[in-house]
Amino acid sequence: MNVPVRYGLILGVVAALISFVTVAMGPQMSVMAIVFPLVATVVTIVIVFLGLKETAAEATWVGQLVNSVILGAVAAAIVFVVSWLTLGVVFPHYLAESAAAAEHALANAGLAPEMIEQQVQNLEESTAIGQAFAGAVGTVVTSVIAGAIIGIFKRESRV
Repeated sequence: MNVPVRYGLILGVVAALISFVTVAMGPQMSVMAIVFPLVATVVTIVIVFLGLKETAAEATWVGQLVNSVILGAVAAAIVFVVSWLTLGVVFPHYLAESAAAAEHALANAGLAPEMIEQQVQNLEESTAIGQAFAGAVGTVVTSVIAGAIIGIFKRESRV
């Protein structure tokens, strides 16, 4: 199995596991919901770095960029399926519960009712497929951006 696919599988499984645990903790754990994007981004960058480190000796910058696209696409497929199953099958009420928890938290924070209503409406309109798609896109975008930057330093050196 080639390196980008292997690391894409690793990233997909790790990101999906983090996502599943975050949802399993429930919407009352709003701290995790806030921290999750940061954790997912850091994990993605670390795994892209490790993957590109292995391919650095034989890949140019463009090659590293392609490797990061492959890695991100493989991971995104796993993230999409697991997120969709998590939010649509295993925890089908999570999004509605998150909207209710957010409404309560925003009201306690003293936000204006119009702002609360807008935020809650955005959350209520969320779907399992939409959230899964957003996670998949985020995985690919983060992988490509990280790969573009990491590839500058971790690439074949032509002397």
